[in-house]
Amino acid sequence: AITVICILLFIGAVGKSAQIGLHTRLPDAMEGPTPVSASIHAATMVTAGVFMIARCSPLFEYSSTALIVITFVGAMTSFFAATTGILQNDLKRVIAYSTCSQLGYMIFACGISNYSVSVFHLMNHA
Repeated sequence: AITVICILLFIGAVGKSAQIGLHTRLPDAMEGPTPVSASIHAATMVTAGVFMIARCSPLFEYSSTALIVITFVGAMTSFFAATTGILQNDLKRVIAYSTCSQLGYMIFACGISNYSVSVFHLMNHA
């Protein structure tokens, strides 16, 4: 039961933090004005999923299966987004995929139970 709860919480974080599978909304959100785009990427929208995983860390520690899924999704997102970002021509899309890749690193850190590293990266990502 705890694994199902953790996986469902993680699915919510995946949608909020633009992980692989639900990453397509982030580059499309960059079509707006630059100040709005900066706000979306740095401070408000995408960081909530990582913060939620870090806050629920005692719950996730009881499910090794959920931590394996989190680690895998974070690693795949960081690799995929970095590779896709290299191929982009629009600078705003490059920044969006870079942000997505950095969020993958943060999720990966949560998956290996390094929550302090993840939150440190979250606070320094601007």
